[in-house]
Amino acid sequence: MPRTKLPIAKGFNRDESLTVAAIDCVNLFPHIPQGKDIADGVLVGVAGIEQVTDTAVNAFNRGGTSMAGIPYFVCGDKLYNVTYTTDILGVRTYTANDVSGAETIEGTARVHFSNNGVQLVIVAPDYANQFNAWVYTVAGGLVQISDVDFDGPVAGVDFEYGYFLFPKLNSNTWFQSDLRDGLSYIATDFTVAESDPDNIVVIKSLNGLVYVFGTSTMEPYQNIQGAGFQFETIPSAIQQKGCTAPHSMVELNGNLMWIGAGVNEQPAIYASSGGLPEKLSSAAIDNLIYQGGIEPLQNAYAIKWAERGHSFVSITVPSVCTIVYDAVTGLWHERKSVDRFQQPQPWRVTSMVDAYSVRLVGDELSGVIGLMSEDIFYEYGDEIRSYFTTEAIDNTGAPFSVNQVQMVMETGFNPVVGQGDNPVVRMSVSRDGGITYSPEISRSLGIAGSYYSPISWPMLGRFARSACFRFDISEPIKKVFVRLEVDISA
Repeated sequence: MPRTKLPIAKGFNRDESLTVAAIDCVNLFPHIPQGKDIADGVLVGVAGIEQVTDTAVNAFNRGGTSMAGIPYFVCGDKLYNVTYTTDILGVRTYTANDVSGAETIEGTARVHFSNNGVQLVIVAPDYANQFNAWVYTVAGGLVQISDVDFDGPVAGVDFEYGYFLFPKLNSNTWFQSDLRDGLSYIATDFTVAESDPDNIVVIKSLNGLVYVFGTSTMEPYQNIQGAGFQFETIPSAIQQKGCTAPHSMVELNGNLMWIGAGVNEQPAIYASSGGLPEKLSSAAIDNLIYQGGIEPLQNAYAIKWAERGHSFVSITVPSVCTIVYDAVTGLWHERKSVDRFQQPQPWRVTSMVDAYSVRLVGDELSGVIGLMSEDIFYEYGDEIRSYFTTEAIDNTGAPFSVNQVQMVMETGFNPVVGQGDNPVVRMSVSRDGGITYSPEISRSLGIAGSYYSPISWPMLGRFARSACFRFDISEPIKKVFVRLEVDISA
């Protein structure tokens, strides 16, 4: 058998049966070069995070957003904004400021945000009180909504055409605020989503329409610009696909993306621009996000951002996984962090806010605020372990020998100061279709300035039927896997 290229940029494809597919892609994302002259697809290391300020709250970040260019985060039961100062050398110092005053945001779960540029509305859906929503303004601070016509408790909030829109918790009713005023309500300004008796779980606007998602339906509304309640349903555009996880709803490139299902269906990841929802997740993704059962999946949340020319949406199922969709390539990869005991866990980023020309992130493990950047190679001081596995080489059932495995990487870069000057990449091999792997064999990436050095593992022995390879790197350097070649003989 000739020397051959083994594709590496295939993303995540770990089937329920590993014999079918056992491809991991963790803390690396596939990139398809425009020229494709040296490789059809490469793998690139993800951005790191460093702490820039601390809310001094021993509680996880419940969500983040921005209003008028200022980032806001809810940590514990308080609302913080983040500001910065710059010294004479241009170095920034960020500060988290408690802007709650004497008010507290009740509940412990994630919150929903929406704003009109002046008022920031915050909803705590796990707080079982009629007035489970708060309004923050720079002039007036944080106040709890107290209008007796506020028909709470509510499940979330959105803003469209000058109105804050709220789905009533555990019902098929939704209502609006007064025009441009999240503190004022009229009891008759509501409607009932009657296409199906399912409860409304989230409201999301897109392209001038308001989409009301129940547990098994998606019902669009248009603004009729009349007196009283402003929105009217469009019966011909109702879709039979609801939302399972309200916090998974996100807009991406003119489409809504969410975790949902129809009647008697297992939840999956869908996208729609208003028409028939398109399933984005594969069976492997569905199995991954559902492996903890329905309860963690209902608490899943999505974050969208752009990184190195790619448009990403991460979906984190608490205590289960974080899977990331790339709208540019259509491929998936996983992101993982380590906990306080250095054990792997889902990605610890709970929210992300672009402000001040940087990307600030909230944390699942603490009340710190981090800065996320491609120039950072750690995650709050912890190593970022990046690894991937290849598809299996199968010589149509006949035994074969692997004479050499050669990896081309972008090499020659200096690691973080104090972390060594000879970074390594580790390889291990599986003889049973990716179920178990051999001990790792390390290879040097070369010294600084040694660019594009080939890295090889010779004489790996005889294989009865198949071979899979896993490559692992946690060095604090730029990580780019360019091409993998395997020399095989019968």
